[in-house]
Amino acid sequence: MLLTCPNCETVFRVDSASIGEEGRTVRCSVCSHVWQANSPMLMPESETGEVKAAVNSVLMPFMAMALLVGALAGSIAYRSTITAYAPALIKMFDGIGLTIRPDINRLQISDLNADYAGDTLRLRGLLVNRGAFSAHAPSLEVTVISESGESLASRAIRPDDAVIGANAATDFFIQLVIEASKEPTVTVVMLDEPVAQRSQSAEIRN
Repeated sequence: MLLTCPNCETVFRVDSASIGEEGRTVRCSVCSHVWQANSPMLMPESETGEVKAAVNSVLMPFMAMALLVGALAGSIAYRSTITAYAPALIKMFDGIGLTIRPDINRLQISDLNADYAGDTLRLRGLLVNRGAFSAHAPSLEVTVISESGESLASRAIRPDDAVIGANAATDFFIQLVIEASKEPTVTVVMLDEPVAQRSQSAEIRN
């Protein structure tokens, strides 16, 4: 324990056992002042329990509120992943102004294959989820440009599945009747649009 001389304010480190429960008279080795030193007051166990109970009664509501706020913030931040597992929640989030969009950063277009059959261009490919959680499949925009740079067709399509599992893929396929072109350029991009609006995007835009 620490003792402070009330006269010169010198601080001494002493063994509390040497002071005892009832205290004892001590002399300052610096200024020779004498005073009655007492051991630190120990709180009875009953009072200690009461203090702990009082502290817990105050802290528990704050802890519960902090957990609730944390859960709410997490559900907002990860709502795209949450609704991939529980699509029924999409309307709820939309209703409070929190739009659900596909997390296209975790997705990749792969295995594109295009071929002609007469004046019909057939295009197929895969939309791959590289993430560790299921993800909403976005609509895809397919654009065909002739070798001269003329836009031959542009259409938004939907993959076969609305949700892609973790480390899984879904197919997409489209047929476009267009003017024959020797070397058309076909591009496919993911559309960053709200999940609830994807059904409105499957139309030709020439």
